[in-house]
Amino acid sequence: MNKEKTFTTYFFDFDGTICNTSEGIFASMEKVCEHYGLSYSKETFVKMIGPSLKESFSTIFNLPESEIQNAIDVYRAFYSKEGMYMCSVYDGVAETIAELKNRGKKIFVATSKPEVYTKQIIEQKKLSDLFDFIGGADIAERTRTEKIDVINYIFAENNITDKSGILMVGDRKYDILGAKKAGLKSCGILWGFGSQKEFMEAGADYIIEKPDELLSL
Repeated sequence: MNKEKTFTTYFFDFDGTICNTSEGIFASMEKVCEHYGLSYSKETFVKMIGPSLKESFSTIFNLPESEIQNAIDVYRAFYSKEGMYMCSVYDGVAETIAELKNRGKKIFVATSKPEVYTKQIIEQKKLSDLFDFIGGADIAERTRTEKIDVINYIFAENNITDKSGILMVGDRKYDILGAKKAGLKSCGILWGFGSQKEFMEAGADYIIEKPDELLSL
Protein backbone atom coordinates (compact mmCIF):
# COMPACT_ATOMS: atom_id res chain seq x y z
CA MET A 1 0.00 0.00 0.00
CA ASN A 2 1.30 3.45 -0.82
CA LYS A 3 2.40 5.37 2.25
CA GLU A 4 0.56 8.51 1.07
CA LYS A 5 -2.71 6.57 1.40
CA THR A 6 -3.89 6.73 5.00
CA PHE A 7 -6.67 4.75 6.62
CA THR A 8 -9.87 6.52 7.54
CA THR A 9 -11.66 3.61 9.23
CA TYR A 10 -10.57 0.80 11.53
CA PHE A 11 -12.36 -2.48 12.19
CA PHE A 12 -11.10 -4.01 15.45
CA ASP A 13 -11.51 -7.61 16.50
CA PHE A 14 -12.34 -7.90 20.20
CA ASP A 15 -11.08 -11.09 21.89
CA GLY A 16 -7.29 -11.01 21.88
CA THR A 17 -7.16 -7.59 20.24
CA ILE A 18 -8.93 -5.08 22.48
CA CYS A 19 -9.35 -7.26 25.55
CA ASN A 20 -7.56 -10.29 26.94
CA THR A 21 -10.67 -12.36 27.51
CA SER A 22 -8.86 -15.67 27.93
CA GLU A 23 -9.56 -16.14 31.64
CA GLY A 24 -13.33 -16.04 31.21
CA ILE A 25 -13.30 -18.03 27.97
CA PHE A 26 -11.08 -20.75 29.47
CA ALA A 27 -13.24 -20.98 32.60
CA SER A 28 -16.35 -21.34 30.43
CA MET A 29 -14.66 -23.95 28.24
CA GLU A 30 -13.79 -25.91 31.37
CA LYS A 31 -17.49 -26.05 32.23
CA VAL A 32 -18.15 -27.68 28.86
CA CYS A 33 -15.29 -30.14 29.42
CA GLU A 34 -16.66 -31.05 32.84
CA HIS A 35 -20.13 -31.56 31.39
CA TYR A 36 -18.92 -33.93 28.67
CA GLY A 37 -16.04 -35.53 30.57
CA LEU A 38 -13.49 -34.07 28.17
CA SER A 39 -9.83 -33.43 28.97
CA TYR A 40 -8.21 -30.50 27.18
CA SER A 41 -5.31 -28.17 27.89
CA LYS A 42 -5.27 -24.39 27.88
CA GLU A 43 -3.21 -24.61 24.69
CA THR A 44 -6.26 -26.21 23.09
CA PHE A 45 -8.52 -23.48 24.49
CA VAL A 46 -6.31 -20.83 22.86
CA LYS A 47 -7.19 -22.31 19.46
CA MET A 48 -10.85 -21.68 20.30
CA ILE A 49 -10.39 -17.92 20.57
CA GLY A 50 -11.29 -16.56 17.16
CA PRO A 51 -13.66 -19.03 15.53
CA SER A 52 -17.32 -19.36 16.50
CA LEU A 53 -18.33 -21.64 19.37
CA LYS A 54 -20.10 -23.87 16.88
CA GLU A 55 -16.91 -24.34 14.87
CA SER A 56 -14.77 -24.83 17.98
CA PHE A 57 -17.02 -27.44 19.54
CA SER A 58 -17.32 -29.28 16.24
CA THR A 59 -13.73 -29.26 14.97
CA ILE A 60 -11.70 -29.07 18.19
CA PHE A 61 -13.87 -30.81 20.80
CA ASN A 62 -15.22 -33.11 18.06
CA LEU A 63 -18.73 -33.03 19.50
CA PRO A 64 -21.50 -34.43 17.28
CA GLU A 65 -23.86 -31.99 15.59
CA SER A 66 -26.66 -33.09 17.91
CA GLU A 67 -24.70 -31.81 20.95
CA ILE A 68 -23.41 -28.48 19.61
CA GLN A 69 -26.31 -26.33 20.81
CA ASN A 70 -26.29 -27.96 24.25
CA ALA A 71 -22.55 -27.34 24.55
CA ILE A 72 -23.10 -23.68 23.63
CA ASP A 73 -25.82 -23.47 26.30
CA VAL A 74 -23.48 -24.95 28.93
CA TYR A 75 -20.74 -22.52 27.95
CA ARG A 76 -23.01 -19.50 28.06
CA ALA A 77 -24.67 -20.42 31.34
CA PHE A 78 -21.36 -19.57 33.02
CA TYR A 79 -20.01 -17.02 30.54
CA SER A 80 -23.08 -14.76 30.56
CA LYS A 81 -23.08 -14.48 34.37
CA GLU A 82 -19.40 -14.47 35.29
CA GLY A 83 -17.02 -15.41 32.51
CA MET A 84 -17.42 -12.42 30.23
CA TYR A 85 -16.30 -9.99 32.92
CA MET A 86 -13.13 -12.00 33.64
CA CYS A 87 -11.03 -9.94 31.23
CA SER A 88 -8.79 -6.91 30.95
CA VAL A 89 -8.05 -4.28 28.30
CA TYR A 90 -4.61 -4.69 26.75
CA ASP A 91 -2.09 -2.01 27.68
CA GLY A 92 -2.03 0.83 25.19
CA VAL A 93 -5.06 -0.26 23.16
CA ALA A 94 -7.61 2.21 24.55
CA GLU A 95 -5.08 5.04 24.31
CA THR A 96 -4.29 4.19 20.70
CA ILE A 97 -7.95 4.00 19.72
CA ALA A 98 -8.60 7.31 21.49
CA GLU A 99 -5.79 8.92 19.49
CA LEU A 100 -7.19 7.52 16.25
CA LYS A 101 -10.57 9.02 17.19
CA ASN A 102 -8.87 12.35 17.90
CA ARG A 103 -7.47 12.22 14.38
CA GLY A 104 -10.98 11.90 12.99
CA LYS A 105 -10.92 8.17 12.25
CA LYS A 106 -14.03 5.97 12.38
CA ILE A 107 -13.69 3.04 14.77
CA PHE A 108 -15.77 -0.13 14.60
CA VAL A 109 -15.69 -3.41 16.49
CA ALA A 110 -15.95 -6.47 14.22
CA THR A 111 -16.04 -9.62 16.34
CA SER A 112 -17.32 -13.18 16.12
CA LYS A 113 -18.27 -12.90 19.79
CA PRO A 114 -22.03 -12.35 20.24
CA GLU A 115 -22.73 -8.65 19.88
CA VAL A 116 -24.80 -8.48 23.06
CA TYR A 117 -21.90 -9.77 25.20
CA THR A 118 -19.38 -7.53 23.46
CA LYS A 119 -21.47 -4.44 24.17
CA GLN A 120 -21.87 -5.38 27.83
CA ILE A 121 -18.13 -5.87 28.30
CA ILE A 122 -17.29 -2.62 26.50
CA GLU A 123 -19.77 -0.74 28.67
CA GLN A 124 -18.44 -2.36 31.84
CA LYS A 125 -14.88 -1.38 30.86
CA LYS A 126 -16.08 2.18 30.11
CA LEU A 127 -14.91 2.04 26.50
CA SER A 128 -18.22 2.81 24.77
CA ASP A 129 -17.21 6.34 23.72
CA LEU A 130 -14.33 4.96 21.65
CA PHE A 131 -16.49 3.20 19.08
CA ASP A 132 -18.78 4.40 16.33
CA PHE A 133 -20.44 0.99 16.04
CA ILE A 134 -20.09 -2.42 17.67
CA GLY A 135 -20.74 -5.34 15.33
CA GLY A 136 -20.71 -8.95 16.46
CA ALA A 137 -22.28 -12.34 15.96
CA ASP A 138 -25.97 -12.88 16.47
CA ILE A 139 -26.67 -14.61 19.79
CA ALA A 140 -28.06 -17.70 18.04
CA GLU A 141 -24.89 -17.96 15.89
CA ARG A 142 -26.95 -18.68 12.79
CA THR A 143 -26.56 -15.67 10.50
CA ARG A 144 -23.35 -13.95 11.65
CA THR A 145 -20.69 -16.41 12.76
CA GLU A 146 -17.85 -15.99 10.27
CA LYS A 147 -15.77 -12.80 10.23
CA ILE A 148 -16.92 -11.98 6.70
CA ASP A 149 -20.54 -12.16 7.90
CA VAL A 150 -19.83 -9.64 10.65
CA ILE A 151 -17.95 -7.33 8.30
CA ASN A 152 -20.78 -7.38 5.77
CA TYR A 153 -23.26 -6.70 8.58
CA ILE A 154 -21.26 -3.61 9.60
CA PHE A 155 -21.18 -2.45 5.98
CA ALA A 156 -24.96 -2.76 5.71
CA GLU A 157 -25.80 -1.17 9.07
CA ASN A 158 -23.56 1.83 8.42
CA ASN A 159 -24.13 2.28 4.68
CA ILE A 160 -20.43 1.71 3.94
CA THR A 161 -19.70 1.34 0.25
CA ASP A 162 -16.13 2.64 -0.04
CA LYS A 163 -13.75 -0.01 1.37
CA SER A 164 -10.51 1.60 0.24
CA GLY A 165 -9.69 3.33 3.53
CA ILE A 166 -10.58 0.50 5.92
CA LEU A 167 -8.07 -1.55 7.93
CA MET A 168 -9.12 -4.75 9.73
CA VAL A 169 -7.10 -5.23 12.93
CA GLY A 170 -7.05 -8.61 14.65
CA ASP A 171 -5.05 -11.30 16.42
CA ARG A 172 -5.99 -14.43 14.47
CA LYS A 173 -5.98 -15.68 10.88
CA TYR A 174 -9.78 -15.45 10.87
CA ASP A 175 -9.49 -11.65 10.94
CA ILE A 176 -7.02 -11.63 8.06
CA LEU A 177 -8.96 -14.10 5.92
CA GLY A 178 -12.25 -12.33 6.62
CA ALA A 179 -10.71 -9.03 5.58
CA LYS A 180 -9.46 -10.56 2.34
CA LYS A 181 -12.91 -11.91 1.51
CA ALA A 182 -14.34 -8.44 2.10
CA GLY A 183 -11.68 -6.67 0.04
CA LEU A 184 -10.07 -4.93 3.04
CA LYS A 185 -6.47 -4.39 4.07
CA SER A 186 -5.53 -6.25 7.26
CA CYS A 187 -3.18 -5.94 10.21
CA GLY A 188 -2.18 -8.84 12.46
CA ILE A 189 -1.29 -7.89 16.04
CA LEU A 190 1.15 -9.83 18.20
CA TRP A 191 -0.12 -8.99 21.69
CA GLY A 192 -3.05 -11.39 21.33
CA PHE A 193 -3.29 -15.11 20.56
CA GLY A 194 -1.95 -15.30 17.01
CA SER A 195 1.63 -15.56 15.73
CA GLN A 196 3.71 -13.93 13.04
CA LYS A 197 3.78 -17.25 11.16
CA GLU A 198 -0.02 -17.43 11.26
CA PHE A 199 -0.36 -13.90 9.88
CA MET A 200 2.23 -14.39 7.17
CA GLU A 201 0.55 -17.59 5.98
CA ALA A 202 -2.85 -15.84 5.97
CA GLY A 203 -1.44 -12.92 3.97
CA ALA A 204 -1.71 -10.01 6.40
CA ASP A 205 -0.78 -6.65 4.90
CA TYR A 206 0.79 -5.50 8.15
CA ILE A 207 2.03 -7.17 11.34
CA ILE A 208 2.67 -5.08 14.46
CA GLU A 209 3.90 -5.75 17.99
CA LYS A 210 2.50 -2.75 19.88
CA PRO A 211 -0.81 -0.85 19.66
CA ASP A 212 0.74 2.55 18.98
CA GLU A 213 2.32 1.21 15.78
CA LEU A 214 -1.17 1.58 14.26
CA LEU A 215 -0.70 5.33 14.41
CA SER A 216 2.05 5.24 11.80
CA LEU A 217 0.33 2.97 9.25
